[in-house]
Amino acid sequence: MKIFRKLAIYTWVVALLGVSSCENPLKDFNLQISTEVIEHYVTLRVVDTEGNNINGVSVALVSGDTQDIYNMNGYKDFKLTDNLITLGVDPKRTPTANNPIRFRVQFSASGYNTQTIPVAITDASAGIQTVVLTRPIEVPDGAEEVVENVELDTEGSTTTETVVELPSAVGEGDMTLTVPSGTQFKDANGTVITGTNVQIVVTSIDANNEDAVVLLPGGDLRSDEVILEGGSTAAGTFSPAAVADIRMLVNGTQVRQFSQPLVVSMPVPANYVSPITGQALTAGTVFQIFSNSGDGVWRFERNSTVTGSAATGFRVSFPVTHLTFYMAGEFAEACSSARVINFSGDWMSAGATYPILVDAVWGGKVIATGEYSINASNNAVSVMNVPASGVTIVVRNSAGNILEQGPLAACGQTTTMQLPNPGDATGTTSTLQLYVRCPGQTNVITLLPTFQLFYRESGTTEFKYLGEVNNGYLRTSLLKTDGTEYDFKAIWGERVKIVNNHTVSEDNTATVGTAPGDIIGEHAGMTNLAILTQECNNL
Repeated sequence: MKIFRKLAIYTWVVALLGVSSCENPLKDFNLQISTEVIEHYVTLRVVDTEGNNINGVSVALVSGDTQDIYNMNGYKDFKLTDNLITLGVDPKRTPTANNPIRFRVQFSASGYNTQTIPVAITDASAGIQTVVLTRPIEVPDGAEEVVENVELDTEGSTTTETVVELPSAVGEGDMTLTVPSGTQFKDANGTVITGTNVQIVVTSIDANNEDAVVLLPGGDLRSDEVILEGGSTAAGTFSPAAVADIRMLVNGTQVRQFSQPLVVSMPVPANYVSPITGQALTAGTVFQIFSNSGDGVWRFERNSTVTGSAATGFRVSFPVTHLTFYMAGEFAEACSSARVINFSGDWMSAGATYPILVDAVWGGKVIATGEYSINASNNAVSVMNVPASGVTIVVRNSAGNILEQGPLAACGQTTTMQLPNPGDATGTTSTLQLYVRCPGQTNVITLLPTFQLFYRESGTTEFKYLGEVNNGYLRTSLLKTDGTEYDFKAIWGERVKIVNNHTVSEDNTATVGTAPGDIIGEHAGMTNLAILTQECNNL
């Protein structure tokens, strides 16, 4: 179902960047062109743990303000293009920092764990957020896993006490799960499952390790929905001391409950320092225990007091009555509104566009990372669900070099940062500009949408983010004009185009049309002309 009248759309074949000095640099590039209607959106990148694309990823909007979310064509049809999906807000609604549009997106693919992530859109850029899907058999760095089968009697009960042990992912002793004798295992409805044995899979996760944090529900230490002690709900960020994922199967049926509590005991690192109080770990420190059944909601279970010493090792122990993720740690609530960061710099006045990486750091670790394209007209970004205080913002360029860092302003205030040139300030600046001229018209018009542009030097494997192309325009010094050949990839809506082995000049400008000097494309040119003529008549 469309939310607005279908706007004039032009589809033809043009090129993105120059092949040589005597060949038009914008020839032979497929791109869909239209006016902008959806102004507020978020782009999600979905990859595996190696950063590779995943085939057959299904996308579903599962909760929140989903009634106001559409693809960039204005339809309720959500799918990845290459490894990206852009989700936009109904233009009848205007999200703000104080009133963001919040919803959850679920990604699933055959052979991968389903991941459900929270998303928020404001009137500042949401950038490109990366979602990592893991395989059930993958145990990344920062995680330890053990699989153990325990015999059951005819009533589906354990006959002796069983202790499942595995090395803790934090590297300071063993994690244990104690299953008492006579324990029966139940499904989600509370029905006892009978079988000859129960398969127990226990994973210890060091959630301070960026390779292992992707195993958490949502793949993030931040959450938009945490049920606190007392029943109130808040968004915020966890500081984990220890995390366990416990799964069980009897006769292929997932276990959800038990006839009596099991006991989990997890080591916690002696060097843990609270990012909230600044206090070092001691015996008697109280951690909160939270659980998450994979629905995106963390729930307070109980408090647990740390025992032991630096010499013998510190531990937390607690009973469990259902299967899920369990986290021992602290939770810091976020501001009720989004946190906005405004960037400025002398280079912006020249109309340049550059990609930057923005990290939110809390307690000495990165808790949020976003990739943004900024310029003079798009210089504000937003971050969500980070703690209300104690957060540092670190800004890096595409090469990973730190451009600026500083504290995130208090709730309700805007953080301002002045950035040096994210590109090569001494390099040659190249400009891409594409125009449209309707047949029989003299004036040119710019009707291109915003699309994402990636590049790599020909012969290399990894595409890098060049930035958002707005109304057919992008100005950058990240590209060499010395004859270096590049491959380019443009992604917008459901369209992706890769052009290979193209050189770049300082001025890469062209007009799509039929006047002398214009280009209409060499592939299916008559079809392109027919589409151009028809859509120009709709203006």
